[in-house]
Amino acid sequence: MWLSRRFNAGAQSAAESGVVTLSENGVTDASSSLPARNAGCYAPYGYCAAVPVGEEVLVINGASGAAVAGAKMRASSLEQGEIELRSRGGASIVLKNDGSVVINTLVIDKNGNIAEG
Repeated sequence: MWLSRRFNAGAQSAAESGVVTLSENGVTDASSSLPARNAGCYAPYGYCAAVPVGEEVLVINGASGAAVAGAKMRASSLEQGEIELRSRGGASIVLKNDGSVVINTLVIDKNGNIAEG
């Protein structure tokens, strides 16, 4: 209890929504009320993406400067527990709850068979 009060008392960080204004050559800038010039972008280990200009992102500001914590998800077509990877160009991979994988429109069932479609 005392530790959480002590930690929160010294916190100077904030988080808010922003929009990417520059994304090239490993440099990301985002527009928000927090200064986010040449911000680091963070994702789970193994994921790497260049967030396109115009995408909504979460900008966090801490002791070591601004960082982009992630882009806003658009998961309206997914069921709970499903995962989608997609590119700006339209390529996508969906891991479905039934064990199947959809690569663009190609469906591979959980046994590795290409489904009729």
